[in-house]
This record gives sequence, structure tokens and C-alpha cells, in this order.
Amino acid sequence: MARSSLDTAKYLIKRRRFEMALRFLDTCEEDYEGVADYYVTYGIAYLYSGVAGKASEMFRKAREISVTNINLLLGQAVVFLGRGEITRAVQYYLEVLDHDPNNAIAKKALDFIRIDGEYETVVKMKETGEIKKFYPPLGFNPNVIRNVIVTGLLLGVLCSVFVVVMPKARKVPVAKNTIEQKFSLSEDELLNAVQLDVEDGEFNVTMTTKEIQMAFSDAKKYFVASRDNACQVELNRIVNSNASIHIKQKAQSVMDLLQEPTFDSLKDNYSYSQVASNPVNYLDCYAIWDGMVTNSVFYEDGSWKCDLLVDYIPSENKNFQVGLCHVVFDRAPEPSVDETKPVRFLGKITLSGNDIVLSGRAVYQQLKGTNLK
Repeated sequence: MARSSLDTAKYLIKRRRFEMALRFLDTCEEDYEGVADYYVTYGIAYLYSGVAGKASEMFRKAREISVTNINLLLGQAVVFLGRGEITRAVQYYLEVLDHDPNNAIAKKALDFIRIDGEYETVVKMKETGEIKKFYPPLGFNPNVIRNVIVTGLLLGVLCSVFVVVMPKARKVPVAKNTIEQKFSLSEDELLNAVQLDVEDGEFNVTMTTKEIQMAFSDAKKYFVASRDNACQVELNRIVNSNASIHIKQKAQSVMDLLQEPTFDSLKDNYSYSQVASNPVNYLDCYAIWDGMVTNSVFYEDGSWKCDLLVDYIPSENKNFQVGLCHVVFDRAPEPSVDETKPVRFLGKITLSGNDIVLSGRAVYQQLKGTNLK
């Protein structure tokens, strides 16, 4: 059974794909006008995307409809906390406890405010991302389950006494009938492929039915060839087009089949300039970018971030900075990145507002010398 647009957005939020969730929510705003759950979901997606102003706006709309939604109250409370409006934050956390006396987040937030609720501390928490522990909960990430299952299957294969010849095209083979089903559009989907009731200007890409079908065909071709980046680009084009909601959901389900590459296995490595020209097209693709690191910061939770001066490598006479990209690692690289040497990052392309962010996966630096070769 197909998910509704709102359910799809909630699923994406659980998978921590906030930018994608925002795009889904944006396409169905008229359908959910006056629905509190829609505005709460929209607010949470904005909150985790780092756009507190828009989150607050959505929470206000939801509150005009309902005042008892726990996630709404938690969302409004943490927005006020982030602004330094401590008294209002306390009022909302107390309101949460009125409806849910055992709410762990509200209790933790009130304990924090009572012990160390100075504005300077709140500012530091916002900078480090620690304030997210007071955000409305996202629930269990389905990707974890998928990864556990895949890991279990791989371990089962490794422990097996049988020798299995794996197809060279993919590390984890997908059944042929699954590929055909995922990458093909039914007759009904083709008949209703385009959203005719929405103006073209609201989309990044305007496509015909034939172009949508061709994009799925190209995505399948790239997938079979293990060119997951190129496949992702075609799927992004569909998701950001005037295609119907059902087709966008199908494109989203195909993305679940794509795999994380290594330095050696990445194909179709898009340059910073290509990504900067149309970032949405390359969202969730992986990139390998070289350059010099600046403004690196270690956080108490073990994460690390820096700015990468892309393609700026003085030791290799690459003195022209193509662009500046933010790089974030959930766990700081070990050994630490040496800022005096050029570095190569592998990461997933994401967006924070209008800024390109590389969600770091791996690092390469020479132990000796000042180049990457």
C-alpha cells in the first residue's frame, strides 16, 4: 500500500533525510492545510535542518489548531531555549509534563535549565549541536535495521562453507525481478505521471511523461553498472520535478538500494563546481574532494568539523580555490587531520540552508611529504 505524502515525509525524517522530507512536505502543503500533524512534522524537519525560524513558524501554525501535541510543545520549547527565552521554554516544558508526566526530554531540559541554564551555555550547545538532545525525538532510524540485516547476510555468506560467485556489478546483489519492479513504471503510473494541477514554477525540473520514463530507465542502467552516483542524480531529478507523488515515492524507494562507496569504488565523482551549479541534483551523492583544511573544531560529543578550501593545494601549485565546503564527521578522524598538509575527503553531499556540506566518511593524507600523490 502506497504511503501518503505526510507518511513519506515522516519516514524520511526518521531516516534523517531532512532536506528530502522538506521537499515532499512543500509539494503537498495545500492538501494538508489545517492539519496540525502536517505543520508539526514540517516544523521538526526544519528544526533538524537548522532553520529554527521556519520551524517556529510551522509550530505556531500547528498550535492554532492543537495545543496538546507533545512533539509540538517540545519543538516550541527548544526554539525558545535556543533564543535564550528561558522563562517561556520552562513554561512549555512544564506544559509537556502536564500531558506526559514521565517525558524524559522535558525532565532533562528542566534539569539543565535549573543547573546551568545561562544563555552563554545555550549558545555553546547550539554551536556544538548538543542542543539537539532536547529536540522532539525522531524514533528509531530504519536504516539501522536495514544495515543490521545486510551485515547479518554478509556475515552469513562469509561463514558459509559454500563458495558463491558474486556478480561483479554489485557487492550486495539485488534480484532481477526486484530491479525490474523498482525501475519500471506501471501503465497507471505513466497515465498519471505528471502533476497537472501544480504550476511548473514550483519545481526545479519540469519533465514530460517520456522524460520521467527515460530517467527511470537511465537510473536502472547506472544501477546495474554500479554507478550509484549517476543513478542518484537521475532519481533526484525525478523527486525535484513535476512528477506525481506516487512516482516520487517510487524514486525514493529506489534510493534505498544505493550503497556507500569507498575511495577505490566511487564512480562518477562530481566536482565541487558541478555540485555548486545545482546542489539539489547531487544531494546524497558521494564526492571525493581535495584541498586544505581550515577552521577545524573538535566537539565534546566526539564529532569534528572543518572548512575545506576545495582544490587549494599550494604544494602542488593548485593555488586557485574553487570553493569552500563545510565538512562534518560524526566521529573525529583518527589520526587527526593535519591542517598543514593537503587532504582528501570522501563524503556524502548534503545541504545546510544554501551551504554545501560534505558528511565525512573517510580521509586520506600522506604521512610524509606535502602532497596527495
